[in-house]
Order: sequence, then C-alpha cells, then structure tokens
Amino acid sequence: MAMLDYIVIGLLALLVLVLLGLIRENRKLKKANSILNEVLETKNSTIANLEASRVAVKEVIENFSVSDEVMAGIEAGESREEISHRLGIPVSRIELIVKFDKIKKEQTEVLESI
Repeated sequence: MAMLDYIVIGLLALLVLVLLGLIRENRKLKKANSILNEVLETKNSTIANLEASRVAVKEVIENFSVSDEVMAGIEAGESREEISHRLGIPVSRIELIVKFDKIKKEQTEVLESI
C-alpha cells in the first residue's frame, strides 16, 4: 500500500469518528429540544390561564355593584339563571361572583379567628 492509501484510510476513519460524534450530539439536542418544548407549552398554558383569570377578575371588579345585587338574589333564593336573566349578565359571571364572595367570606372568617 502506498502512503496515499494510508492517508485516505486515516481520513475516512476520522470522518467516521466525526459523524459518530455528530450523531451523539444530535441525540442530546433532540432530548433538550423536547424538554424545552414541554416547558414552553406549560408556560403558554399558564399565561393563557393567568390572562383569563385577570380578565375575569377585572370584569368582577368593574361590575362590583352588580355583585351586591347577585348576592342579594342568591340569598333571596333566586336561581343563577333567573339572576342572569334579570341583570342581563351571563350565568358564568354569576357563578364567578358567587365564588369570589365565598372566598371573601372564608378570608373574613380566618381573619376574625386570629
């Protein structure tokens, strides 16, 4: 074998080693990319939930005067649907107002017990 043959074989072996190294790094990058995609999906879901909550809270705060009317209707025995029809607001908002009122009462009870 001539010297040129040994050089070609050496370069081919080097090329094979480089390709194996690149394949290994590619696998690592795929795993990292998968993890990052999961984190990104979780972040986007969290942001969407926070934005929805912020909008709901903002609507309740803006319609705080409606809250008293809703709670008065609930205490008077009206159904959520009747209150919704009477006040012209969605049932989901009525339910949200009721939930916030319940949380507010629970916090008041905790503060009073301290």
